[in-house]
Amino acid sequence: MDEFECWIRASHEMFECLEGRYDVYPLATLWVNQWLDSSIYVVQNEHIARINNLIDDFEYTVFGVYGKQAEKIDKQFRSLIKDFLRTGENIGYAIAPYLFTWNFQRFKKYFIEDNSFDLNSYFNELGRFLDSRKQEIKHFRGRKMLEEEIESGRIEKLFNDLNNKLKELGIGHNEPIGVIKILHVCSPQYFPLIDNDIAKAFRLKKNKRESLTSFHYLKWMKSVQSWLSKYDKIKIEKLETEFGRSILKLVDQALYIMCSLNLKKRVGLKVDVDEI
Repeated sequence: MDEFECWIRASHEMFECLEGRYDVYPLATLWVNQWLDSSIYVVQNEHIARINNLIDDFEYTVFGVYGKQAEKIDKQFRSLIKDFLRTGENIGYAIAPYLFTWNFQRFKKYFIEDNSFDLNSYFNELGRFLDSRKQEIKHFRGRKMLEEEIESGRIEKLFNDLNNKLKELGIGHNEPIGVIKILHVCSPQYFPLIDNDIAKAFRLKKNKRESLTSFHYLKWMKSVQSWLSKYDKIKIEKLETEFGRSILKLVDQALYIMCSLNLKKRVGLKVDVDEI
């Protein structure tokens, strides 16, 4: 086993231990695939149970959200799942649990800065927009970054169109992380994930406040493509088959553990050396 494979395996195991219990990423990719095939997605009872477990386990206080604000956000999220997700038609609702939980810092900001912000309206309108771009999304479906060219022009347009829509639905700010997460679940083997901490670690941007753009993202795509092309293709395919994730998702899990996750805080490590 080489270092790359060891890194992927170890990081995946840690990710599953810390984040994987109720992670709804698999549901988001499943439902997007169904929607691209037939314009509907199927929500089963076990899916709802998994999401409810996620909601029950979600710690708003970790993100600095307390009291009535936490109750307000939680009520809207639970209502969205109970009243709208099962319709199986608007893809915005299918993406909602994944985008809400993995980009919660942004939604927290929406609720703080706009007292009238409504999750249902947000994801309803997002779904309508994605439906209007369905053919363009289908163009990238099933593509593999390691086997095909990076279509810079088409990617830039789709990225910017989606960013503009998220700005409109949110509070007028650029929303590159939300854009990237949506692109990835639509084509997990073509669009790599990245967050602000990873971008800063790889010097893709100068500081955390600098917003990622389509330029940055295309640069990231080309860098990841060049990097992964150095590894054995058969070994990569075996890892993908074994873990049921694209290599881009597995790499993101590993980078998340390295760059984004505060392990000391995550495991609640509090040691007073003076007491030892």
